[in-house]
Amino acid sequence: MTKTPRLLAAIAVLAALVAPPLAQATEYSLFDLGSLTPGQQMWATGINDLGQVVGYSYGDGRSGDSASDLYNAFVTGPNGAGLTGLGTLGGSWSRAFAINNAGQVVGDSQTVSGGFRAFIGSAGGPLTDIGTLAGSTNSTATGINASGQVVGVASGSNPNGSDPRGFVSGSNGSNLQALGSLDGQPLFGHAINDRGQVAGGMSPANYGSSFVTGPNATSPRAVFDDTIGVNAINNHGQVAGLYGVAYLYADAFIGTPGGVETHIDFGNVQGYEYGNLGGFGQYGPISGSKAMALNDSGQVAGMFSNGHAADYFAFITGANGEGAVSLDSLFTLGDGDHFVYATGVNNLGQFIANTARGHAYLISPIPEPVTLALWTGGLLLIGWRGRNTSNLRETS
Repeated sequence: MTKTPRLLAAIAVLAALVAPPLAQATEYSLFDLGSLTPGQQMWATGINDLGQVVGYSYGDGRSGDSASDLYNAFVTGPNGAGLTGLGTLGGSWSRAFAINNAGQVVGDSQTVSGGFRAFIGSAGGPLTDIGTLAGSTNSTATGINASGQVVGVASGSNPNGSDPRGFVSGSNGSNLQALGSLDGQPLFGHAINDRGQVAGGMSPANYGSSFVTGPNATSPRAVFDDTIGVNAINNHGQVAGLYGVAYLYADAFIGTPGGVETHIDFGNVQGYEYGNLGGFGQYGPISGSKAMALNDSGQVAGMFSNGHAADYFAFITGANGEGAVSLDSLFTLGDGDHFVYATGVNNLGQFIANTARGHAYLISPIPEPVTLALWTGGLLLIGWRGRNTSNLRETS
């Protein structure tokens, strides 16, 4: 075989290995992150491309919410191994919401004064209070990109009241600036990509009119007419979130602003039911859904509800939001537990998901990323050796 066919063959094999297939056609492994605080539940919120997971343990609550603010932020090592508590900003609680590939973690924590502030930190290092906007006392950080630009909410007494405002920072959490407004409504960023494009809504929660900005948080514009919340944006500018007439009657979407909006198809997803509750449909749709995370291939992580079951269920997709599948159709958990929220996905196709009984899992495609990296290195080595062997033959 000559050099060119050999190289093309290696590239074809590598492309087949790396390209993320439909979620329903992929095999996955399941890894329980374990427990950070004895007696507390776990809630995973973010993941980077090394498979480092962030989140928090919590008590006295469900679905990630504690009635008594019993929160303890954590970060893991690569591929979810090894839990490390992140500490606090001097108060009694902390939560981690996002991590970049440099291992920088952001979230919020109670301070000595009893308020709470957005922080930036990492495993093994103290948390740094990144401050708040002038006129506000508290803050929460929800997203971070490769350069350490942070998005979040500044507020008075709580994130959903007291004149909340969205903010974006400079590199490494410095120099907080208000995101501004669109059509007279304040903007709240939920996610930020490596170009500094911010996506979110005109509400501090994850619903309200949606927006996306240009690079470095400039020139905000509305995202499609029927979207009511954007929770994620990837490095290609694709966004994912909710569409519909109201938060309670919404479903998941993926799309590129100015381009195509695709509603995620739940037609073959176990546990999802179309139609309306009540004899006359007076109680709204049976099922609704929400896209919560998105990677550069367009794989989506999220949740859907089922009114008949009165419960939540986690879903994941393949590339560009295709091939949605319930995690409960892939894995059967013990003790009657089931997946309720899939909250993150990285560019290697690893997902994080949380269960009804307070477990957090890392879900990795098979072959797992470490194996894939070894295979990729082997292919490159084969190509290099083949090229050099051919060169030797040509010069001999």
